[in-house]
Amino acid sequence: MVTITGCSSTGNSTATEHELATEEISTTEEAPTAVTFEKIEPEKESSDTQVLFDRFLGDDIEALCINEDGSTYTFKYSELPHDPEEWDSYFVSDEKVDLDNDGADELILSGPYGGMYLDARDDKVYVLAQGEGTAGELSYVTYEGKTIIVHRDTSHGGRQIYNLDCFNGNGEIVESFGLSAEYWDSENDTYDENSDFKFKDQQITMEEFETLRKEIFGY
Repeated sequence: MVTITGCSSTGNSTATEHELATEEISTTEEAPTAVTFEKIEPEKESSDTQVLFDRFLGDDIEALCINEDGSTYTFKYSELPHDPEEWDSYFVSDEKVDLDNDGADELILSGPYGGMYLDARDDKVYVLAQGEGTAGELSYVTYEGKTIIVHRDTSHGGRQIYNLDCFNGNGEIVESFGLSAEYWDSENDTYDENSDFKFKDQQITMEEFETLRKEIFGY
């Protein structure tokens, strides 16, 4: 059991001179070589992606997880816990979402701390993101026209912290920023205008924090 934390065209033109006494010139041309182009269907990438996901779910291939420190590990779908009675089990979600903004939907596994997001590329299946405990619960939002993957810490006292990452189709984070409210000394565990609020590492007001939270998360 694994526990998860050119193309070119050619043509020939030749001229053959007859005897000068006849002052007759004849020219022949060969027909251009036919050029063909592969037609890429819009659904092709999505179809190939689904094939890889199906192979992963069928235990034909493993998923690869690359940690922040560069270390890696692989696992099969069957190695994840799947007991419906256990809170830390994983199951395939019905959600279809393009989580890395490349035009193809990722595979979402429901599970502990928000589950796991899997990406198919380069003939492999990769872990794009996963829940990281109660201080890093996984979710996603649409913000400024892009899908953003979120890890949030909102279930502990003294803080509301949101870490937001925007991925590209190569599994790379192209933008990363945070939104937070910290109020460690609050006696009733709520923030007020004197609490510490930040957005993208810049100090903001309580009103700005609440406006941004509403804009991004809807509450």
